[in-house]
Amino acid sequence: MLAVNVGHINMETSYLKALVESERSLSLNYNRKKNIPNIFNMKSFICFAVVLAFIAASSATTVRNCAKTKARLVENGDVSITNCPKSKCTLKRNTEPEIQIKIVPNRDFKELNSDIQGILLDVPLPFPGYYGTSACPHIYDAEGKNQVGCPLKAGETYLYKNSFKILPIYPTVSLTIHWGLGDKEGDAVCFEIPAKIKA
Repeated sequence: MLAVNVGHINMETSYLKALVESERSLSLNYNRKKNIPNIFNMKSFICFAVVLAFIAASSATTVRNCAKTKARLVENGDVSITNCPKSKCTLKRNTEPEIQIKIVPNRDFKELNSDIQGILLDVPLPFPGYYGTSACPHIYDAEGKNQVGCPLKAGETYLYKNSFKILPIYPTVSLTIHWGLGDKEGDAVCFEIPAKIKA
């Protein structure tokens, strides 16, 4: 699997408030009929609900779509990367972040290869051990439970699950991570995200 989407949190909070108001109204009416004192703590419940919405929104990573890709555009919630709670990843050396990507290809793919690079000062640098490798062993069903591999069918939902090592030899720099999965004809999915490698 981000950055916190404020609009998303506001929408979630508004929905929760409306739900709570409805439940509170029903509770008050019931309590009046039964002569039961009202012990519903509205403020505490709202605070708890906002925290839950915040946690839910933070479980994904905000990325931007690749400029020239013909793949279906990546949406909020489609990508999740550990150590990326915001729109800029902080990657520590000697760690191995996990990544999950929702893929809904707009055409059939017999195979799927990895185009994983770090872009430093506009120069693309392939990630050793990942660039050009097959992504098929990392393709699962939509629930992420069963490994299905390739081929991929147009319109079907898949989950790509992998991890990538941040080697101790990597310099501590800011860069852009480019993550594309596709074949010779184009991408099934492609996105980029700013990142910083730390010691």
